[in-house]
Amino acid sequence: MTKPYYLDPEDENYISKTDLKKEAKELQDFATKLIKLSKSKRAELPVSDEMQAAFLLADKIAKKPDALRRHVQYMAKLLRDEDMETLEPKYELAASPAKANELVAIKVEALRESILTGGDGAINDLISENDYFDRQKLRQLVRQANKELAQEKPGKNYKELFQYLKSGL
Repeated sequence: MTKPYYLDPEDENYISKTDLKKEAKELQDFATKLIKLSKSKRAELPVSDEMQAAFLLADKIAKKPDALRRHVQYMAKLLRDEDMETLEPKYELAASPAKANELVAIKVEALRESILTGGDGAINDLISENDYFDRQKLRQLVRQANKELAQEKPGKNYKELFQYLKSGL
């Protein structure tokens, strides 16, 4: 099989050698970022056993720059076979836990707004999905939060509803 960069530049499958090198460099940079993660966070990543073994070897040769550079190139080669669509978001969450908390807060905020506007139907849907929530407490918080919103002063119960939903998710 001919390599894509040996094809005619007018061919639709043509990939320039420069583009291939840029892609390889990006994979090497990503492999370096993965090496810098802690061992426990790397263990949680959805990668193959071969890649996990490469992580262990990278830890062993971390003090040898030339060996590590070559190993990063090898890891970039392994990354070509990995599922980058799932790996990159998992890396982002592992690298910045604050972002994970922010995503949870956004999800809980959307859930709170849907419950406040949806009424009993939204409460019943939530309880059927998640057994943690108490129907009576949830209805009480929603009723009091709606009362506060009607008075245009989101206060105690509005915040308490947020905390209750956050603890259940």
